[in-house]
Amino acid sequence: MKRKNRKKHLSILLIPDDYSDPLTFKISIRMIKILTVVASILVIHIFVGSIFYFKFSVTNRYCKQLERENINLKEDNKQITRLYDTVEQLIQFNSKVREALGYDQGFKISDRKTSQFMDTFRRNINMVPENEVNGEITINKSPGKGQLDFIFLTRSKSNYHQFANNIPTYLPVEGFLTTDFRKGDWFLPNHLGIDIAASLGSTVHAAADGVVLFANWTEDLGNLIIIYHFNGFITYYGHNHLLLKKENSFVKKGETIALVGNSGRSTAPHLHFEIWKDGIPVNPKEYLLAFQNKK
Repeated sequence: MKRKNRKKHLSILLIPDDYSDPLTFKISIRMIKILTVVASILVIHIFVGSIFYFKFSVTNRYCKQLERENINLKEDNKQITRLYDTVEQLIQFNSKVREALGYDQGFKISDRKTSQFMDTFRRNINMVPENEVNGEITINKSPGKGQLDFIFLTRSKSNYHQFANNIPTYLPVEGFLTTDFRKGDWFLPNHLGIDIAASLGSTVHAAADGVVLFANWTEDLGNLIIIYHFNGFITYYGHNHLLLKKENSFVKKGETIALVGNSGRSTAPHLHFEIWKDGIPVNPKEYLLAFQNKK
């Protein structure tokens, strides 16, 4: 005879404290195994879920921190973009000026070649001064058409110099005005600046705050300094004996930049001074405060 398969089970006996009848529960071994597996799965899920939640909370805090930093970076980036645009405009403007002065990209031209290009550039735009004819300087000795009385220029003290730092109002050198500004006609050539006679070695001062674009020797104006003043103004200082500033250096209004000389096409110590506004030569008398008292 075959023995009957008896189902294995676990009996649980509960005995109450009030002396009532005990309670008996029977759970099969198979059910116990199932409950054990389910409990293990739940424990694993709780453990894994806790780890995931911890990592999620850390990642979430880090993401929020990155969002705040990203907002700050965007604000900084806007300021950098504005500064970059300003620098880019200055670089482009500087490149155009240097190209006009004869500097090619990638290498430096010799001083002799630079002076030749500078002379050609100035002559092509009719920048040969009125008093420079056949390499000689003619001085106006008596008033008449196109002539003037010698006027001794002295600097005017005014708070406007400090108020308008980037406007060329400061007289570069004190001395006698020998040649005036004039756009030429059929009979007389252009003279796109003023000539101020002064003693050899007198200090030349910047007419306004700015950056030195050019500081070198040219055949026409000798030792020449060109300064850009950030608001469309450019000033020229020619015939200097010695240049005291280098290219790309920043200068303040009234700062000494050179010494009066007789270099280039000149027969007597003087300063040739020009003001250009947005690429157009203008009469320095309209800006230099020293002329306001001469009217």
